[in-house]
Amino acid sequence: MRLIFDLVNGNAQQVPTQLPDWLIPASKIHLIQAKQALSGNVTDIYNVSGTSDDDDDRLSDDFDWYISPTDRSTYEAIYNRNSDKLGRVRFESLQPLYDGLSKVPSSDISSAWNLVNPKSFETIDKDQVLVFLHILNQRENGKRVPRGVPASLRATFSKEAPNYDLDAQQTQSSMPAQRSGGKKSFGHDYLSKIGQSSSIAEKGTDFSVTEGTDWEEARLKRQLQDLENLLEKAQQQKMGGSGDDGSDYGVVKHEFEQLLKYKQNELRKARASGSRNDLGSVVTDIELIESQVASLEGYLSQKQQELAAIQQEIAALK
Repeated sequence: MRLIFDLVNGNAQQVPTQLPDWLIPASKIHLIQAKQALSGNVTDIYNVSGTSDDDDDRLSDDFDWYISPTDRSTYEAIYNRNSDKLGRVRFESLQPLYDGLSKVPSSDISSAWNLVNPKSFETIDKDQVLVFLHILNQRENGKRVPRGVPASLRATFSKEAPNYDLDAQQTQSSMPAQRSGGKKSFGHDYLSKIGQSSSIAEKGTDFSVTEGTDWEEARLKRQLQDLENLLEKAQQQKMGGSGDDGSDYGVVKHEFEQLLKYKQNELRKARASGSRNDLGSVVTDIELIESQVASLEGYLSQKQQELAAIQQEIAALK
């Protein structure tokens, strides 16, 4: 199906005599190489697009997945220029960019597209586009297209595409503001051709996409109405709200005064009843102590008598 798709869309001129390298699983490559070695046909299975062995040997294998802020700004500019209303990008929409990549053959472009689009959707989202452009940038700079993607990216690329209304009109969003720069970077010729500069200004969230839409106009009108309501409310409070505030203050003051009087009365009652209760308790304590002293005195006299009797018995024994 992929080969038919490339033929119909003009990405391939003729049916290849063997499967392209990006359609061969990595686990099966050694089988094809062994079969070619046995048959005496040792042609390179990767050389399906006319690229010479010398050019392939000059490619470096140290592919770097890190995307610098400058490169990300350039990729986002290309994405914003070519994304549709739903934030998706088609393969053929980037054809002017492919034409400006002199060092990247069409087979490597298709291979990079299949890496970021494992489910062969017609369109890809922003994350996939950024990685796709990064692979092309690395290939343009002499890095070999990798055979796979990291596990973290693989999970992202394998997600299902949202089901949107296909009849919706596709609109292109405007590109964020750019800054001047002297170094020619990836995508410079393409951006210049479409009237955009390749030097990208780093900025925050771009809300220019919403300009000119109906819901954006409705949002601004709602904000204006809210401001007018706040202004009218403030003027009403300034003109006629002072009397209400004064009446409320008088009611609160009266309530607090009544509460104060109640607390003062309760305090006086507590002090009066507390003094009487304290005097009665003192009298009771004194009487209790007196009875205890009397009992102790009786106990003492009893013991003294017993001591005297014991002393008399001792004297009689002598």
